[in-house]
Amino acid sequence: MMRPHAAPLGEQLAILILGPPVMSVLIWLMSRGWAHTVQGTVVSDRTKHRQKVEFWIVLIAMYVLGFGMAFYAWFA
Repeated sequence: MMRPHAAPLGEQLAILILGPPVMSVLIWLMSRGWAHTVQGTVVSDRTKHRQKVEFWIVLIAMYVLGFGMAFYAWFA
């Protein structure tokens, strides 16, 4: 069932599938840039590992949030 002013189903699915990786990469790039600003040209291995873990946490959290909102919107 289409709700008024809702995007078409194909666009909703594209946003749901492609949105979290794009946003996670943007957050990762910003954190990497901040690390280069603070630590200089050499970023420590500890910081790189932390950023890698944070990338996956953000990606998973965004997918959970996105699917939660989609299920609520489609079934409520």
